[in-house]
Amino acid sequence: MLKVVFDAPLREKMEDLVAEENCEILQLDDKDGILTAIIGKEAPAVEMLKVSPVEDYPTEPGCFLRGNDYSPAAVVVLLNAPYGTLPPEVQNAPPEIEKLVRVAVETGAALAGTLQTENIGIEKIVCNVVGNPNIRYLVLCGEEVHGHNSGTAVKALLANGINQKRTIIGSGAVTPYLFNIPLEAIERFREQVTLVDLVGEMDPAVIGKAVWSCYQEKPTPFKDYMLHDPGAYSEAGISCTLAGKVKHPEEIEEWEIDELLKEIEGAEAPVKPPTEVKDEPIARLEEVQLEKKREPSMIDQQKLVAVGESLAKIAEGLNEIAKILMGEAAERVAELPREERVKVEVRPRVEVKAPPVVEEAPVVVAPVVAGLTEEELYFHNQLRAYPGILAGLAACDKDICHVGLSLPTTVNKIIKKLGKLSKNLEGSSLSEQRRAEFLSKIDSFLKVAERLPTDPGPCQKTVGTCTIGKGCLATGVMDLLKLVTEPAEPTQ
Repeated sequence: MLKVVFDAPLREKMEDLVAEENCEILQLDDKDGILTAIIGKEAPAVEMLKVSPVEDYPTEPGCFLRGNDYSPAAVVVLLNAPYGTLPPEVQNAPPEIEKLVRVAVETGAALAGTLQTENIGIEKIVCNVVGNPNIRYLVLCGEEVHGHNSGTAVKALLANGINQKRTIIGSGAVTPYLFNIPLEAIERFREQVTLVDLVGEMDPAVIGKAVWSCYQEKPTPFKDYMLHDPGAYSEAGISCTLAGKVKHPEEIEEWEIDELLKEIEGAEAPVKPPTEVKDEPIARLEEVQLEKKREPSMIDQQKLVAVGESLAKIAEGLNEIAKILMGEAAERVAELPREERVKVEVRPRVEVKAPPVVEEAPVVVAPVVAGLTEEELYFHNQLRAYPGILAGLAACDKDICHVGLSLPTTVNKIIKKLGKLSKNLEGSSLSEQRRAEFLSKIDSFLKVAERLPTDPGPCQKTVGTCTIGKGCLATGVMDLLKLVTEPAEPTQ
């Protein structure tokens, strides 16, 4: 750049001279007839690459609006509303959410829509974005989705990717599984777009400014970002849709994923394993090697203590549930007219005392447990919590949980878990008599579970009719079952 000072009458000649030299006046100040010009060389014109999206773009339907296909910005508005209650049209979203979506498209976004779930919702976004190479920014805004943490999941996907189990690494979401889209599409999505993180922002003017900044030719400051249109991604768009093999990822358990991946991977390239190495798997390998040296009929006393501690925690949890249920019953009786109270019998609370943990004294084992092999003890421990858990879920079914989301989801998980135990029993080395005893128990539990709701409805917590929160039995029973960790599952 060059700084030149000259008199005002020479301005026209100075402008002609600057133009002849293919330069431009970047800044011109006038002080009492004395002009000061900052002159710089004109930047050569840059040809910006723009391409057409894939033929069937956008490939996935959803709650979004389509704008300028050649825009570099797509806007995702987090939809913090009751799951399962909104039709897939943007005009049915809450007014403040609809306004953000419409402002984004009117300002120039390629796509603008809402996101609610941390799995299928993200998969739909990935499909539509990779189908249009012109989209280079993902503007993420709106309030975080309670329970789903979908915004956190999107940020984690772009920052960390997925692991070998198609789970978003470092996500705070409960079921951040991407089972239905190709691995190629996931990697392209991460390479193609840059995140503009506006989570928590609900001001339409700010969202509009973000979109405007994205399609400027020169780098433009916006909050902590320098944004401009870099042109289309260097490779052709990818046309993909959801495979539909996992329609309810929220019902998938950790132990199901390996078998599930065998069915859906096909010819796709495997995902690179995460670089983080933990000590836990090594320690577990040493324990397995020690277990192989033991006789099958021997039971480690320390394991029995651990089992007792786990069952004690379960007992404490069920005791708290019993207190809540009995307390609610007493409150309802108090609300009845006095002349009707005599017709209602409220049973006294039953305190479930946790067994004491023996530290130094020898462990005393009941004969029915002491006579079991380690393999038999595994199935015995896995099944012993189900009577109390199913009774608790049956009580939930008599309340608002009957038409809710958590109870049917948990019931489906329990049915699958019992099915897995049944399958493991068929392949076990147990005697026919012992196997038949365990299978009979499983069948009786399945009959009880199958009488409970299995079709999910709207989440009652989000709707506002449930006030239990984190103490919800329907959402906590699977965690109770996970406490039963000893002995380890036998290898088939």
